[in-house]
Amino acid sequence: MKAIEEGAEHNVGRPARNSLKERFKLLRLREEVGMTSLEHDAQAEDGAIPAVASPDAVDDKDQPPLMSPTIQMPLSPAPTINEHLPPGTVSGFSVAAEDSAVPIDWDFWQTVVNGGPQAVARTSPEELTTAIAGGIPSTIRGVIWQVLASSKNEDLETVYNELKLRGTKDELPGSSLPAAQHEVKEKESTASSRSSIRSEKSTPATSTNVAVNSPSPSVDRVDPIQEARVHAQAATDRAKRAKEDAAALGKLEKMIRRDMGSRTSYSKYAAAAGFQDGLFNVCKAYALFDEAVGYPQGMNFIIMPILFTMPEEEAFCLLVRLMNKYQLREMFIHDMPGLHLHLFQFERLLEDLEPALYVHLNRRSVTPKLYATQWFLTLFAYRLPLQLVMRVFDLILCEGLEGAILKFGMALMQKNVETLLAMNDMQALTNYLKEKLFDAYIDSSPNSKSILESGFFGSSGGSENDIYRADLLVQDACSVKLTPEMLTRYTSEWEEKTKAERARETELENLRTDTATKASQIRSLEQRAEKSDAEHIEIANELVKLKVENQDLVDENESLKGQVEELRKVAASEAANVEERMREGTEKVMQRNIEVQNENRHMEEQMAEMERELVEMKMKYAEVCCLPRWYARG
Repeated sequence: MKAIEEGAEHNVGRPARNSLKERFKLLRLREEVGMTSLEHDAQAEDGAIPAVASPDAVDDKDQPPLMSPTIQMPLSPAPTINEHLPPGTVSGFSVAAEDSAVPIDWDFWQTVVNGGPQAVARTSPEELTTAIAGGIPSTIRGVIWQVLASSKNEDLETVYNELKLRGTKDELPGSSLPAAQHEVKEKESTASSRSSIRSEKSTPATSTNVAVNSPSPSVDRVDPIQEARVHAQAATDRAKRAKEDAAALGKLEKMIRRDMGSRTSYSKYAAAAGFQDGLFNVCKAYALFDEAVGYPQGMNFIIMPILFTMPEEEAFCLLVRLMNKYQLREMFIHDMPGLHLHLFQFERLLEDLEPALYVHLNRRSVTPKLYATQWFLTLFAYRLPLQLVMRVFDLILCEGLEGAILKFGMALMQKNVETLLAMNDMQALTNYLKEKLFDAYIDSSPNSKSILESGFFGSSGGSENDIYRADLLVQDACSVKLTPEMLTRYTSEWEEKTKAERARETELENLRTDTATKASQIRSLEQRAEKSDAEHIEIANELVKLKVENQDLVDENESLKGQVEELRKVAASEAANVEERMREGTEKVMQRNIEVQNENRHMEEQMAEMERELVEMKMKYAEVCCLPRWYARG
């Protein structure tokens, strides 16, 4: 009941809820009163449906009793009858197989529609769970799905109608799609930024206001040539972007059409019912609506069952809710974190509930990634017939995505435990898990009731006459002991494992970086070693040259030594001659010195004599000079 309880936080608006309520009442009137031509009467009176008082309809406290003359509401077009399709399929018969087998509890389902699944879950949770597990009646399945998911959204339907026309001749000019799309994404709690939309709207208005309201005449006028260049460049950029967008859109449409082949057991029934265009439109619209997801292969597996129950615009709204509220989007975005989480949860659940089988598969390296990836990405639609897929969707919209897909996957594993334990080859185990695991629920001897309960024949891997026991599969899935505490524990373990893996990846990245650094250092050292080797060779060559030169020097040294010895002998013989010459020269110098000293002495005596004579002369001169003065005094 997790998904239903979370749905209480989302209010889809009163008009949408009233629309679903009125549609449910008309469906009930059609079934109880037998108004098979109700649509034709409505068309004849412009949608005015004659009211018929129902004894159970007055229990609706939110709406007045159906006693007014007319009720205005749009009706979906009646399906075209195709008698060549198997009974109970989308052949256009108003009564589906499971509806014929089990009477519809109109009072209960009207309570769900009027009061909301949250109110019923609070008052009668077991009754709601039992009713969902027993299968929502096909007659009202489209309405109940939208009520459970709270997916009815007129704004989102408007966005869808604009998106599906993108790139066609009917595309609306001047569409306000970005703003509306962003508003819807805000309501759907989709992570997106409003800055780009605000900037696209505010920039032109701001520039226009500045140009109009500017009162200053001194503002420089824009050069018309420059302005023309700017406009031309802007036009070129717009044309380039438009061309790129058109090319991307064409590539997207081509990919979607290529992926719309007969890949499910009910693809041919969808084609016969005329759902191919609607399937293409919804795939294209969602790819444009959520660029982070785009169009992953397998999206048509999820959309096709929804189209069997409601118009394409409502199917688009429900798909958006599945992607966001039920976190299906996490399985398709980059790196697929949701898928890896659910595979880990499934592996842990298998380990807890079927430890022997877990060990048996683990020893042979058969992990859920090998066989359960397609289950979860397509919600089992790639292999199961449509009626079983519808039951899977019932449980998903009631209990949430992870609980439902894990329970169905575990039910399939538990049903085949003995067969799987008896197989030892990895390839055989993998093939069986991919192709034969669902055969355990084939009814080998179906009776008429089983055929009616099956609803749709066939599978992609087996005979088209195989009848599956849908109720048994759903009962087994609902009986799987999976509690919210277990899911919380598995999620915590996954987060811890992911955190450890991220830390290990970070460590490995650091080690890679260090290794690259060391490798660079090694390369640098190798280059230096090569350079050193080259230098060593050069030094060795120089050493050889030096040795040769040294030998030459040695020879030269020997020659010089001989010359020195000869010079020593010459010097020794010449020493005596030099000493004699020096002695003779010394004696001559000494003799000359004595002569000079004698001459100096004689000259000194002469100078002394001359000094005495000078003194005597000065005395006489003084006496001569003093006589006149003396005479004068006397």
